[in-house]
Amino acid sequence: DIGMIWGARLLSRDGLFADENADVKGRTTSRHLIFLTDGETAPLRFSYGTYGIEPLDERRCTGCNDEQLTQAVENRFAVACREAKKRNITVWVIGFGVSLNPVMTECAGEGHSFEAANATELNNAFSRIAASMGDLRISR
Repeated sequence: DIGMIWGARLLSRDGLFADENADVKGRTTSRHLIFLTDGETAPLRFSYGTYGIEPLDERRCTGCNDEQLTQAVENRFAVACREAKKRNITVWVIGFGVSLNPVMTECAGEGHSFEAANATELNNAFSRIAASMGDLRISR
């Protein structure tokens, strides 16, 4: 969930870098978020992470077991993905090494998810994404 949240915040025209992400000369800027993942939701309850140690800090889920925490993370990911799309960000999801779970393929939508088992397939996925982006503007 944290990768999708931050990706959307960084790309949003009214987010952290709004000055750099503004539309240019009245034209809507095309924004694309490529979410590269191992395709699995596997939060660790007893490891220190972005939200602290889950059973102690309970920032994502109060009193959750492993299955409930996984569901909470997937729900937050889905909400963050929908919010990114509401901000006209096209979401692409690439699973590297394993199959994508349904939450991730649903997030990406039709034709925007890829699974890559090796470097060649990963390169092909990025090439297909790049080919589908029109009027690509890369700025510093």
